[in-house]
Amino acid sequence: MSGERSGADSSLTTATRRSFLRAVGAGATAAVGGSAVAGSAAAQGIPTPWLHRDGKWIRDPSDNEVVLRGLNVPDAKRMNAKEFRPDADETIERATSAEEGWYTRIVRLPVQPLDIGGHDAGGMPPVPAFDQSQLESYVENHLRPAVDLCAEQGVYCIVDYHRHRGQSDEYLYTSDAIDEELTTFWETVAPEFAEDPHVLYEVYNEPIAPFQGHYEPNVSVDPTDDEAIETWRTWKEAAQPWVDTIREHAPRNLILIGSPRWSQWTYQAPNDEFEGDNLAYVGHVYAHENLRPLSEYFGTPAEEVPVFLTEFGWGPHGADYLKGTAEEEGQDFLDFFEAYENVHWQVWCFDSKWSPAMLDHDWSLNAYGQFWKDYLAEKRDAHVPGGESEETPTDTPETPPDTPEGAEVEPIDGTMPTDPNGDGLYEDLNGNGEADYSDVVRYFNNMDEPAMTNHTAAYDYNGNGEIDFADLVDLFGAVE
Repeated sequence: MSGERSGADSSLTTATRRSFLRAVGAGATAAVGGSAVAGSAAAQGIPTPWLHRDGKWIRDPSDNEVVLRGLNVPDAKRMNAKEFRPDADETIERATSAEEGWYTRIVRLPVQPLDIGGHDAGGMPPVPAFDQSQLESYVENHLRPAVDLCAEQGVYCIVDYHRHRGQSDEYLYTSDAIDEELTTFWETVAPEFAEDPHVLYEVYNEPIAPFQGHYEPNVSVDPTDDEAIETWRTWKEAAQPWVDTIREHAPRNLILIGSPRWSQWTYQAPNDEFEGDNLAYVGHVYAHENLRPLSEYFGTPAEEVPVFLTEFGWGPHGADYLKGTAEEEGQDFLDFFEAYENVHWQVWCFDSKWSPAMLDHDWSLNAYGQFWKDYLAEKRDAHVPGGESEETPTDTPETPPDTPEGAEVEPIDGTMPTDPNGDGLYEDLNGNGEADYSDVVRYFNNMDEPAMTNHTAAYDYNGNGEIDFADLVDLFGAVE
């Protein structure tokens, strides 16, 4: 499967530990040997610049409307155990391979406290489920490599704190133990990826209880009922500090916020928003009859705030809320996404075991997986960042409209490069005023693109009259 780098912009805080060093090393060897080797971005993937919220929309730096469509994979450590499934690298590479017809634009990475702490699969881990050293080991050996691979493949990723079981007092989202675990998690994880523009943070996968009616078996409170706002306020009071912790350590990453009762109370989000910038809201729904119509429970809030369905789907087996068909539940989801085009979605799950599963046990694609693969392909160019929206004419003007008058270069991945030291060479490709590792990645991803090849003199650091790997090595050496 293809492991080539695609048009992604990553901070490269640790991508240098992976395939990037191999690419630079190969280029350096060729340059020393006297032959010029042209770099090439992979044919798959999309640019992954920083994103920001604007009302109900998510936008890129050029203010293009962006909608991120993709899928879930299992926990990275679980995959790397290679028990009845491929490892994380192989899974992510396949799920994002345009060569195999996959046009995934975002991968959700569930990070399970159970797996961080090394507890038995399928069980209910204690709270807290891990200590600091276990978390740091998990990030270094499993999460960081998966995040870097997403950047290499040219896709965004969601780092999702994935706790979802337990309704006794110790598991309540209002409990001190849960607060301790979440605070430890985000104080460690948020700064780790704060310079990675392709990373989004999901605060808490499925906070379950308390919710109105939780302690009263014969009382059913609908997310749209007036009483539900009390549950939302309780949730907001508990979760706002976690949102603040993430934002303190990661000023720019989008933050996705779930809701009580397995993230089903999205309806209340516009009624009492969390405090902070670049916030979006999460919904989870499968074949639940009590969450239909989708337009009411998830479409209504999407008219005012960004909504991410980070889990949804159906399957032929399992609990009643999971069982459905392509003809009914599948069409219902398609109709919903067509009606609410600003809703982002990540289908569950690119695996053979985590249900509803898109793969059979021999790792072949099943009918459910094919259904969503086809829809991803249909939407592959719709509202992607760094490009034109569906409504924008495809003719490219001779001079890009974002290029300032008299400029010697043009925007790369939506931002204008600069010449930090005034020597006529543009080493700062991401426009932050200095040459850093993010610029090295952006150079590698765009060295065959017109935005660079039309301005060779600006990026020909070794003065040989062309853009090649030798220039890339020079830039890399300058920022080491």
